[in-house]
Amino acid sequence: MLHDAKPESAPKSPSEPSPSAAAPSALVSAGRQTYGRFCTTLERANLLDAPFLKLPRGIRKWRLKEWQAVQISTPELFMNLALFDAKIMSLVQVKIYDKRRGQKHVFERKLPPLSMQIADTLQHSHNGYAGSKVVLAFDNRAALGYLDALIDLEGEGKRPRISGKLRLDMRGGAPHVVSMPLVDGGMYSHKGMFPVGGRLIIGDTTHDLAEEGGLALLDDHKGYYPYVMLWDWLTSAKRDADGVGWGFNLTRNQCREPSRYNENCVWREDRFGTLPEVRFERRNEGKPDEVWLVRDDSGRVDVEFRPTVPGDVRVNALVVESRYRGPFGHVRGR
Repeated sequence: MLHDAKPESAPKSPSEPSPSAAAPSALVSAGRQTYGRFCTTLERANLLDAPFLKLPRGIRKWRLKEWQAVQISTPELFMNLALFDAKIMSLVQVKIYDKRRGQKHVFERKLPPLSMQIADTLQHSHNGYAGSKVVLAFDNRAALGYLDALIDLEGEGKRPRISGKLRLDMRGGAPHVVSMPLVDGGMYSHKGMFPVGGRLIIGDTTHDLAEEGGLALLDDHKGYYPYVMLWDWLTSAKRDADGVGWGFNLTRNQCREPSRYNENCVWREDRFGTLPEVRFERRNEGKPDEVWLVRDDSGRVDVEFRPTVPGDVRVNALVVESRYRGPFGHVRGR
């Protein structure tokens, strides 16, 4: 069932809203987090106001993982722009795959604590990092119906200079917002598929994203994840032969009761449909014929992903270690 990205009246149970319910003004009220799915953007994702292991607010702030990312898909490109704040370490990431040329452009910089802060609202905020050779910023203006992504990356080695200003049309797509319980504490994620315009310049090539039929997948995320943080994730978007935009998000993370609480969905233009809990199976991992199988128990999801472009991130900073695989590749199935 596809849900219109327009709110219904208030749900009967505040703990389990309908997928087409409007989001509350604040995620946490009177020290209690509201769980569920929503079709509108929160005023505040104020997880710092939620209890977590009886820790004081100052320590909770250092345990809350936060990031904002945008994936953009066109017939020419697939890219990921991300700002990640794990508190004891931060990361700025730009990954672009040129499908026509078979070229990958990657920039990743690990940053010390307090190098960036991720706002608790998309309504009117700025998340960004400006440093040597790189500027990456998100101007969030959901209250006005758009989000701007700004990138300016100096060329280095074989990587050309990359720059551009991209605009997500948040009135032309479908937000899919979830609030769910983790092992301890909770998490929030604002996913969404939106038309994207603007120009991206890679070396001497200019891409007009609107003309190329670009689609953007938004990922604004916060959570009190365990020290060992594990999750599987697969997302993609494209336009069909009639120009209709389709996308999906499939995740297996550390939420309690995943059959009840998950963020799996499919988008069609400005509507989304919820999907059930899924499991990931990886075969021949690290080999040329590696394949990921993503399925559910009822047969609603049967997707095959074949990685073709590696994208590993390994960080060992003594107090934190991260081993993350983020490949690009080809998806088929239903």
